[in-house]
Amino acid sequence: MLAGVTVPFVLLNDLYPFFRFGMFAEPVARAVQTENFLLGYTDVSGKTHFVQPAGVGLRSLPYLMRNYYYRGEAETFLRNIHRLHPKKNQIAGWQLLRVTSPTEVYRPDTVLAGRYPISR
Repeated sequence: MLAGVTVPFVLLNDLYPFFRFGMFAEPVARAVQTENFLLGYTDVSGKTHFVQPAGVGLRSLPYLMRNYYYRGEAETFLRNIHRLHPKKNQIAGWQLLRVTSPTEVYRPDTVLAGRYPISR
């Protein structure tokens, strides 16, 4: 009875890897990637600057950027940020960038998620 209870567990641990990684099977790999959002603005002279969440005073800025991006309202977010920014007279336009990169090989992929040009 003891052999009848233990044999299935021994066979499961010994034979299972051979069934999973057969002749044509590929090893299991997880595609883990990180996602970050950057908020930038272009001043009237044409230089691009990036806003740090600590400099704005909003700890929830990364959450807000991600939330507005996935709701498809990036332009609304940028318009609201422009309204709240103290140097709004010196800004020519806003950008929301989405940066994704895999964790094993660092090759980031940057996509312009939203743009809000300021018309003067």
